[in-house]
Amino acid sequence: MGINDIVKNSFLNNFTETVSLSTVIATGQMSLVFAAVVYIVYLLTCDKTIYSKKFNVAMSLMTIITSALVMAMQANIVISLGMVGALSIVRFRTAIKEPKDLLFLFWSISNGIIIGAGLYSIACVLAVVLSIALIVFELIPARRKSMLLVVNLTSIEAESVVEKELKKYWVRFKVKSRNVFRDKADIMYEISTRKDRQLVTDLSKLNEILSVNLIKQD
Repeated sequence: MGINDIVKNSFLNNFTETVSLSTVIATGQMSLVFAAVVYIVYLLTCDKTIYSKKFNVAMSLMTIITSALVMAMQANIVISLGMVGALSIVRFRTAIKEPKDLLFLFWSISNGIIIGAGLYSIACVLAVVLSIALIVFELIPARRKSMLLVVNLTSIEAESVVEKELKKYWVRFKVKSRNVFRDKADIMYEISTRKDRQLVTDLSKLNEILSVNLIKQD
């Protein structure tokens, strides 16, 4: 057996040249179902302030596109080699800012590859496990985030008055910046407290404070 026979038996014979219509329909239906799963899970677990319906639709439909590509690559060696070359030169310029978006993108593409290969059971298990994990982790409360407290003082000497008020509430604080002017001073604190509304109200009543701004991390 020569090298040509080895390559033909182990590689070339795996390409069928044709894909039955029933296989295409079944794969398309399964791709549509799992695309809907990705869409719904992303909708339920995404922060509503950064949610983009267009991104969710485009990301979900990647499952259908990828599964079609995988079927075509399985059927024809020319398409298979051509896709390798084409995908190697494609560059996406859109910046993904949220790590969770990268997870869903990879999930959607993985669904397409798995479904296109006909491994429906793996796609089902992946969908169930990942959906439960995402929903459970989303319900776990996050650690209390730090806030920025910006106070405008009548003078830099009034800083001790502010710190005394912070200590009264058992607030953990750290000075981030000091801007001192001739007739006033601006100080920025990084604080962590649950009584933020009451703290801001009491600080605003002090004569030494001209204004108070509390900035929460989004």
